[in-house]
This record gives sequence, structure tokens and C-alpha cells, in this order.
Amino acid sequence: MSSDLLRLLLATTLATSLVILLLYLLRAPLRRWLGAGAAYASWLCVPVAALAVLLPAREVAVEWDAVGTVLMPMRAATAAAAPSLSSMWETCLLVAWLGGVVAMTGWLWMRQHRFVRGLGELRRCGDGLWSATSTRGLPAAIGLFRPRIVVPADFESRYLERERVLIACHERLHINRGDLVANAFMSALRCVYWFNPLIHLAARRLRIDQELACDVDVIRRHPGARRSYGEAMLKGQLDVGPVPLACHWPAPHPLRERIAQLGKQLPSRRRRALATLLVAAMVVAAGYGAWAAQPAPPPAVAQERLYHIAMQVSLGGATRAFEIREKPGKAFAVSGQTEAGETWKGTFRVEAMTAGRARVLADIDVAGKPAGSPELLIELGKSASLRIDGENGKPSLSIELMVTLEPGTTSPLSTGSRPISRMKRAVDHSTLAPPRYPASRHEGTVVMRLVIGTEGGVSQVGLERSSGFDDLDQAAMTAARGWRFEPAIEAGRAVVSMVRVPVEFSLDEPDDLAQQAARDPTEPAWNGQRSARR
Repeated sequence: MSSDLLRLLLATTLATSLVILLLYLLRAPLRRWLGAGAAYASWLCVPVAALAVLLPAREVAVEWDAVGTVLMPMRAATAAAAPSLSSMWETCLLVAWLGGVVAMTGWLWMRQHRFVRGLGELRRCGDGLWSATSTRGLPAAIGLFRPRIVVPADFESRYLERERVLIACHERLHINRGDLVANAFMSALRCVYWFNPLIHLAARRLRIDQELACDVDVIRRHPGARRSYGEAMLKGQLDVGPVPLACHWPAPHPLRERIAQLGKQLPSRRRRALATLLVAAMVVAAGYGAWAAQPAPPPAVAQERLYHIAMQVSLGGATRAFEIREKPGKAFAVSGQTEAGETWKGTFRVEAMTAGRARVLADIDVAGKPAGSPELLIELGKSASLRIDGENGKPSLSIELMVTLEPGTTSPLSTGSRPISRMKRAVDHSTLAPPRYPASRHEGTVVMRLVIGTEGGVSQVGLERSSGFDDLDQAAMTAARGWRFEPAIEAGRAVVSMVRVPVEFSLDEPDDLAQQAARDPTEPAWNGQRSARR
């Protein structure tokens, strides 16, 4: 749980940081070419990129390793100890992050609470405004669920009537445009990503662009009031820091930048339409880029499979039977005692291999001392055994076990995050070179699943069902790697696909291959005798 949350935090931090850096470079050109509203709206890319990372990762085809994996020595005890150390560090990081979230939330809440408490008693006045007993940081729009426009106690005496109308229009625009909600959402991002300085930089630049965009909207509604609007800005400048959930008229935004904007020509309707399209394209690109850049998740098969292990351990005349249900790769332990009172303990782990096979890693202790760390490659559903000989007259230990998949769990050849498209066409057998019949002259049927690339080549070979003979399996798989197919087509484009191929090795006279193909045109098959003849 903690590792998943930390990975999610890292992924969203990288995505939002890249978007913030890009917007920091683009905001000035956007404001110059398309207006302040475009620069302000472009900050929507930041939350969209963060939310896009939360979506399921892009779907990819799962590839399988070929049979013949090299077994490397590994002790189960060592493998089990590593995750515990990693888990401890992950827990420490998670606790530190949560502590930072609480501290940042408390700091922002304290600033908001101090500002609201400093307003004193609010008194309703005309035009839907509220008058405070304080003057610091006012006028301002406050309140997330019940927004209000609060003006200072000297509002009537400090500002002329036309200036008061412009200020009230400015604050109403903040409310109507949802700027208070935007500020609250940015405050939430600052709490979650308190460790990222770029988030705090983005919050500062967002408030600046917010005020500039609101100024443009006010001038658009009152085109002849530029001078009065500038004079109202000069009267309202006080040394006050912005609080998280408010939009201040005298907030510490660059006054020179705001006044300089009053002398610029307002964007035309055509430029505003172009700005809307461009910002929408930026938001979509940021979201898609953050989503597409995610690494593919591990195949669902590794998360959903559950093995059933039936085990019988014999040592010193005592035999014990066990039944365990466990996920692949997760260690489990069994123990017992001989008739002579000698104790033993075994730590086991089952790892998924190719289709129909699994690897069992064991770490055996007898009388508190290591007795061996055997590895066993077994076929699912078939019994296998191992034996550890004793030393200095000690009895030998033998283990017989069988590993099967639990009913209803995913098979080892599951395609993972989405099913690979299966070819819906007939396969031309004449273009596929048949396997060479091994000299052993064994008989059996090999069933393979082949992943076909977009160019028709076989990119991966998976063994769905073994013939029971390694030489037959290897002969079929070796031939399959050289086959070529017509790639599957979806929406006019070649896509990765999968085809199931049974290959029969038989010394008897083969059936008519055409009749066999007619039963299932997606499953080419060869008889071993015909292969030998070719």
C-alpha cells in the first residue's frame, strides 16, 4: 500500500513539474499574443496532468519468455529479508510525507483563519457588499461555499463612486469565474505536494495571471474607465499577503504589470477564439502526455494468480502433509518434528515460469542448521520430488509436492492488461516451415501461443501445453520463431496479435491437413511424419 502511494506521488510530481516548467516559459508569450485570459486558463494543464496519471496506464501486449530460462541460485531467506528493509524505508517516507501534508494544511488554515478573524464584525451594505471593521487586505472576495465581497470600513471615503463600481465588478468576476474554487484547488495541491517548490511557484504565478485576466474582463465591460481603474489600484495597494481562499483587490501582484496592461489593446473576438482552441489543445496534450508516459503496469496475471501447493515432507520416519494457497513470488514456511524430537523448517517460494511450469525455491533448516537450498522446475499438475541427503548419520529429508493453479485464477498465459487481438483469418500453411522431427522419434502434441508483431514476424513464443518431451517442445518453438504471418488489422492499422498453434508429432500416417484447418482456420497444425519428409 505504502509503495503504491509513493510511486503514485512520484509519478504525479514528475508530471506536474514538467507541465509547470513548460507553462512558466509559455505564460509571457501567451499573454502577449493571446491575452491574459489565455495565460490564466493554461494553468488548467497542471491538475489535468496530475489526474491523467491516476488513470489506468496505457494498454500493451504482454510478451512471454521462451522456454529454457536459466535458473540462478537464490536463497529464499535472503529474498524474504530484502522486502522488509524496503518496506521500512517506504513507511518512513510515507510518515514524513503525511507530516508535511498536515503541517502545510495547518499553516494555510491558520493564515485564512487569521485573516477572516481580523475582519471583525461584518455589516451588510448596498449592492450586496459586506463592510468590515478592518481595512487590511480589502476589498476581497472570500468564502468558498457562500462567497461574499468584503470592503474596508473606509470604502466610501477612500474611493470615488466610479472606482467603487469597478472594484465591485472586479470582485464579482472573481466569484462568477470560479477563481475562489481555483485558489482552493491550488491550495490542496500545495498541501499534497508540499515538498515540490515548483508547486508553490505555480501558485504564485497563478494568482498573478488570475488578477491580470480579471483586469482585462473589467476593462472589456468598462472600456472608458481605464484611468479610474488604474487610480483605484494605486489607492488599494497595502502590504498584505494573499490568503488561500480569497481574491484580494490590493493583493501583492506586480502593480506595474497590472497598470501597464491597462494601456494595451484588448484581444479581438478572433484572438479570443484562437486562445480558447489553443488552451484546449494544451490541456488535452498535457493530459495525454502524462497518461501515455506512464510505464505499463505489471501484468494482471502476476497479481491475480493463486497457486495451490500440496506437499508431503518425510524426515526420520515422520511424514507430514501440507496444503498451501499462495500468490506467486510470496514466501511461505512449513515446519515439523521427527520421532526423535529433531525439528525442521522449510521456507518455500513458487515463481511463475512459462505456461504450464513453475519454479519452486526452497531453504531447508534441520535442527536449526541450514540443510540446503534446492530449486525445482516442475510442471503444473504433475508430482515432483526432491531429496536432501543427511550427513554424519543424520536421516535424509525428502519432499514430494504438486503445484496447480487455483480454479478461477488467471492462467500463466493470460495477456495481462488487455487481451491481445486474435487473428480472425485463415493461415496459409505453405508459408510456414514445418518443424524438424527430432532424432528421438518421440510422439506428442505441442500447443504454442505466438505473439505476432505489426510486421508479421513472431516476436515471442509461449508454450501453452508441453508434449512431455523437451526435444519436441524445442523443435516446435525453434521452427515457430522463423514463421511469418499477415499482421492483424484494426481500424486500418497493423496491431500486435496472438495466434494459438498446435503442432502434432506422430509416426503414424497424418490426417488431411486441409480438413484439420477447416475445423479451426486460426490454428495451423503439422503432423511430424510430414515434417520429416519435408
